[in-house]
Amino acid sequence: MDGYIEDLTGREAIPRNCESLKFDEPWQGRAFGMVLALAEAKSYPYEDFRKSLISTIGEWDKTHVPGDETWSYYEHWLAAFEKLVLAKGLIDHAELDQRTEEFLHRTRDEVI
Repeated sequence: MDGYIEDLTGREAIPRNCESLKFDEPWQGRAFGMVLALAEAKSYPYEDFRKSLISTIGEWDKTHVPGDETWSYYEHWLAAFEKLVLAKGLIDHAELDQRTEEFLHRTRDEVI
């Protein structure tokens, strides 16, 4: 698992506080963990996620100026993850929408 996170550099690099990973919100750590857990479980090659993240950030960069304050690394991480799991058929749009609503309204029973 350690090799995965070192593969990301530049804008794709994971935020850190000294040598520790930096999460400002609990959902960020969960999204991070889900990406790595599914890669470890061989649901997809980690490289597929890395490419999705680079693509997602690249698309954002095309429509925003450098220093745009709306930048959020983990929002791009989550968007890249959602695109990947949808493309791989691990979840469908309806289930993703349902789970998102449950999370936002705190009606989903957490397993972690």
